[in-house]
Amino acid sequence: MHTAVPNSDLENLLNAVNKQVIQLSYRWKIFCQLFDSGQDNIELLNKSGSNVFELFQRLVLDDAMISLSRLTDPEKSSGNENASVRNLLEKAKSHLKISTVTEVEAQITELDNYVLSIRKHRNKALAHSDLEHALNATALPPVTYDELESAMKTLQAIVNKIASEACRRTTYYDPIIPYGCGGDSLLRALKRCQGTETDNDGKDEHQYQDAPN
Repeated sequence: MHTAVPNSDLENLLNAVNKQVIQLSYRWKIFCQLFDSGQDNIELLNKSGSNVFELFQRLVLDDAMISLSRLTDPEKSSGNENASVRNLLEKAKSHLKISTVTEVEAQITELDNYVLSIRKHRNKALAHSDLEHALNATALPPVTYDELESAMKTLQAIVNKIASEACRRTTYYDPIIPYGCGGDSLLRALKRCQGTETDNDGKDEHQYQDAPN
């Protein structure tokens, strides 16, 4: 049996987790617009300020790893509750079907596998300064784009499933970036500066709502 009316604690926790996932999805979309949109654009970025874009790339990757680590933290740390999917599932269990709980638990196990290397980076290099890593930067396992994206997709599926069944809410994680504010707009501006803009650049962009805070 599962109850139909969620309590305020569950709603508040869902809002906190969902906000993090939305922000992560938004930042990752801009990242992909810049760094996963073809070799021509990579060369354009290198010509237009390689050190700046290398720094931005590193900062977004670090932010993504920290965000994914926070969202996959235990229910509590040092006695304090975390805004994590584990805590969200625990609070939502009485509002979910038994089969859904089993499904989400399996998804969390899958998510743990995707973030295994990511959490090591958070714990040893990003949130803390582990001496072994500081002396030997190759001590940590590499993190791939596939791991990051698979973790994000699994995380989105978990939150969406809980929100839908426990709180009767639908979540959306394909962010719409306001006109002139995304990576595509920056690439067009750089192309104009480099004299490589084509007639097709920017044809599909429209005016949309504000970016998430």
